[in-house]
Amino acid sequence: MFDRLGDLLSEALEKGELPPSEQVPAHEEPSFFHAEKAETQTLEKQIPEQVKSALAFITIPENATYDEAKKIYREKLMYYHPDRRNGNPVLQKVAKEKTARLLKEWETVENWYAFQNQKEKKKN
Repeated sequence: MFDRLGDLLSEALEKGELPPSEQVPAHEEPSFFHAEKAETQTLEKQIPEQVKSALAFITIPENATYDEAKKIYREKLMYYHPDRRNGNPVLQKVAKEKTARLLKEWETVENWYAFQNQKEKKKN
C-alpha cells in the first residue's frame, strides 16, 4: 500500500500537480549541513533501491551486520512459516505467499552482503 502511495506522490510531483517544497537558499544553510548532506547522499548511493526495498520488507536496518540481518530474517521466517498456520487454510495461503516473498527478498539481501564482503576483501 505504501509503495503505491509513494508512486502516486512521485507521479503527482512530476506532473506538477503538487508544488515542490520550498528550498532554503544555500547561503542560509549552516556549513555543517553541507557535510552531513554529502555523507547522507553517498550512503544512499551505496545501497541500491532494490536492496533498500528488500531490507525494508524484512525490517532490517540499513546499517545492520550480516549476522544481525540473518537473525532478523530467521525470526521473520519462523513467524510467517506456513506450517504454523495448519488450522486455517486462508492464513496458510497468506503465510505461503509471505514466506515466498521473504525468501526472494533475503536472496537479494544475502547477495548484497556477499558483494560488500568481496569488495572489502579486495580493498585490504
